[in-house]
Amino acid sequence: MLNILLLSATDYEHNCKEINGVPIHLTGIGKINAGVQTTRLIEKYDPDVVINFGSCGNLRDFELGEVLRVTSVVNDIDTKGFYNPPELFLPGKFKGVKCLTTDHMYDPSDKHLDSYSDKINECDIVEMELYSIVQSCILAEKIVYSYKWVSDDGSQDQWLKYAKLGFESFKEQIIKEFKIG
Repeated sequence: MLNILLLSATDYEHNCKEINGVPIHLTGIGKINAGVQTTRLIEKYDPDVVINFGSCGNLRDFELGEVLRVTSVVNDIDTKGFYNPPELFLPGKFKGVKCLTTDHMYDPSDKHLDSYSDKINECDIVEMELYSIVQSCILAEKIVYSYKWVSDDGSQDQWLKYAKLGFESFKEQIIKEFKIG
């Protein structure tokens, strides 16, 4: 049986403590919290597989509530060209879903720096933790998967409804895929 480490930013995204006996661990919101907590949890539990899940903002035409398996992630850091953090890739051969990790709530009406706008245009979804989680897993030589469900397209009034719907679909999917429970 796989030793699975389930990671979520906040319990607002799922409102439960475990999935079929596998505990859900919280990273906290944002890149710094996610990186620190992921590293601590990997050291404590030494998992075979890390599975991150949670809600995301829609940058394309996905359905609200749709569960997506992320295949790559980029960071929103703007270093004025001195250093460009690499795109990080997750395992699996699936339809490419590219995620932008940012420390800002996505609002399509905001004016953005060119570098940020470029990243928004090249990505499919946006969220706040994945880049740090994947980087922590790479450094610890752990396999990491990420599932994000589309909870909004920049409108915060949709989030709660679609976060709940997305979690239920995600739960069914990983119970089957990883034979949990």
